[in-house]
Amino acid sequence: MQTGASSTAVRGTFVALWVVFSTGALGQIAPLESAASLSPAAPIPVPPGGIPLGPLIVYPGIDASIGHNDNIFTSNINKSSSTLTTVSPYAKVEAKVGPHTFEAIFRVDDTRYSSSPADNFTAYGFLGNANLIITDRAGLRLRAEYRHAVDPRGSTDRAVSTSPDEYINQGVEGIFSYGAPGARGRIEIDSGAYSRRYQNNRPTTQASDRDTTQLGGTFLWRLAPKTELLALAQRRSIDYQLATSTQSSTEMRYQVGAKWEATAKTSGIVKYGILEKKFAGGAGRTDFSGTGWDAAVRWSPLTYSVFDFSTSKATNESTGTGDFLLTDIYGVQWNHAWNSRFSSATTASWRKDQFLGTGGGRIDKTSALGVRLTYQWQRWLRFGGEYTFTDRVSNPSTFGYTRHLWMFTVGATL
Repeated sequence: MQTGASSTAVRGTFVALWVVFSTGALGQIAPLESAASLSPAAPIPVPPGGIPLGPLIVYPGIDASIGHNDNIFTSNINKSSSTLTTVSPYAKVEAKVGPHTFEAIFRVDDTRYSSSPADNFTAYGFLGNANLIITDRAGLRLRAEYRHAVDPRGSTDRAVSTSPDEYINQGVEGIFSYGAPGARGRIEIDSGAYSRRYQNNRPTTQASDRDTTQLGGTFLWRLAPKTELLALAQRRSIDYQLATSTQSSTEMRYQVGAKWEATAKTSGIVKYGILEKKFAGGAGRTDFSGTGWDAAVRWSPLTYSVFDFSTSKATNESTGTGDFLLTDIYGVQWNHAWNSRFSSATTASWRKDQFLGTGGGRIDKTSALGVRLTYQWQRWLRFGGEYTFTDRVSNPSTFGYTRHLWMFTVGATL
């Protein structure tokens, strides 16, 4: 499976927006204001670019890009290049009712390939967050998602069809937090349910339809004003819908770690522990038990220069080769504002995918380097350019590839 390889920059942009949006939803419960009622709060100021609509503020915008991808199928055998264009209208909506806050984003990404019209696609989605203050000790954060997206041709181990594999991802999840701000100890209970259903190319995609549910708990102990130790346990069930599938499994995660906020020039969270994956019914597939981790650390040596470091080790679902994937990821991103209008983002990442179990033995090692430049010409108008180089070395070598992706972008808001 060609993991981590998107055929378009805009798909990466959509994922980035999702990460930013959802991380805000599932972070620590914000300082509580009061156990207020649902009565509307005083009108909040409308920042530039916002449109007031009753209790809502709407921020519309549009991104457009043109670029060149020299390997749209991420293959060293069937290598094809194309110019591509993407148009992405979107709208972000915010609302505040008493101490409760709500936000949603709607986005459409329409991508066209000049040399491969069969790979044209239109992705769209809705993401919603709610931060509810229940009492001065309890809070609830919710997230909902609906996405119509695609697996670009060549990005999975399924047989390549004449068009990208379209799917709908939808679900909800939430975190209930109990513990007053500044309390020595507090708890978080997380739960969620998601489904993925493929919409076309059913002879090859129906085996990938699945439901995922999870339930977990985290205990946090305040070691210092801005530092907490944590211990968590989480159970995840992955239920494949095809009656003859033997890929359904249960995953368990037990981790300990630390979380700190704005301590000196760093903030972050580090978790390390045991991962287990057991397939239902012992249907000849290979179970797994081993170590895993998640870490994200931000270092801000200057107010205008920030480094983000991340790493993880976890299991991922197979799309054909092996029973499952064991994936190690390491990444760093440097964001720097050179002046009030010109900024840059430089990224480097490395990942290792091991295809384990029946039909496994394959190992992919993927490196990626990228740079993005942005010029904020006006408050409402920006221009940018980016370049990404991806190199995958694989065993067997037929799954390796290199790719150069160039994009020039413009973004406008009100």
